[in-house]
Amino acid sequence: MLVAITYHEDFAKNGFSVLKERIRPSWEKLMESGLVDGVDVQVFLAKPAPLRLVERAHTPAHMANMQTDPYRNVALLSAGSVMMAAEMVARGQANAAFAYTGTAGHHASRGSCWGFCYFNDVAITILRLREMGLERFLIIDVDPHFGDGTRDFFGEDPNVFHINLHSGSDEVHDPQRNNYDIGLTFGASNERFLGALKGALELAKDFDHQIAFVIFGHDSHQDDYGGFNLTFEAYPRMAQLIWEAVGRKNLVWVLSGGSCVHVAERVIPDVIRVLAGRWPS
Repeated sequence: MLVAITYHEDFAKNGFSVLKERIRPSWEKLMESGLVDGVDVQVFLAKPAPLRLVERAHTPAHMANMQTDPYRNVALLSAGSVMMAAEMVARGQANAAFAYTGTAGHHASRGSCWGFCYFNDVAITILRLREMGLERFLIIDVDPHFGDGTRDFFGEDPNVFHINLHSGSDEVHDPQRNNYDIGLTFGASNERFLGALKGALELAKDFDHQIAFVIFGHDSHQDDYGGFNLTFEAYPRMAQLIWEAVGRKNLVWVLSGGSCVHVAERVIPDVIRVLAGRWPS
C-alpha cells in the first residue's frame, strides 16, 4: 500500500468548532477524487489513543483539567488517528499516511494547551514509536502558528529534528538540539514559503530519521485564518518537496489548523495525490 488514511466521522461531528466544518466536505471530495478506488490508497477507522500513553505524555494536572473538557474524547481520538497512521508506516504497511483529526496538537505542552489543541498527538505517537524500537524523528511544522507545545516536549531531545516555519519574525537555529525556527513574517507568499521550506529540508538532509511527520495546517492559505498568503498551487509543491526530501517513504501527514471548507476540499486530496504518485510530473 502506498498511502494509509486514518479517519473517523466523529471528527466532523464532535471536533473543535473552528476546525470541524471542513472535515466532511474534504472527506467527500477525497471520496469523489478516485484516489481511494483501488488498493494503493486505503482508509482505516481511527481509534482513541491509549490513556496510558496520553498520561505518560501529559502532567497529572493537565489530565485532571481535561477530565471534564467537552473535547476530551475527540482529542483522544485525534491522537489515536495519528498513532494508527504512524504505526502502519513504521510496520511497513504503507509508505506514507495522512491522519485526519478533530482537534489539533502542536500547541499542547506537557502541562497546558491552547489554540484548539488538547493533547499533543505527535508527542504521544512518538512515545508509542519508541516503544516499538524507533528513536529518531523529523518533525516539519508548516502550520503558520508556532508549534510551542511540540517544542516543550522535544526541545532538549536531539533525536527529534524539529522545524517550525511560522508567521512570526524569530529566526532561531540550535544545531546542537536540532531545533530550527524559521520566521517568515506575516503574509508570506508561495515563493517565500517554498524557498524557506527547501532550505529547511536541506538543513535536515543529514539527519538519519526513521519516520518524518508533517504538521499540516492549511490555515496557511490566503483564504484561511493563518498568517501566510499561500495559494492552491503551493500545496502540491510543498508535498513534493517534502516527499522527495524524505526519500518517498516513512512519512506521516497530520492534519492541524484550518477552517476554510473550500481550501480543505482542494488541498487535502492534492497532498494525498502527491503521496500516491498521482500528481502530474
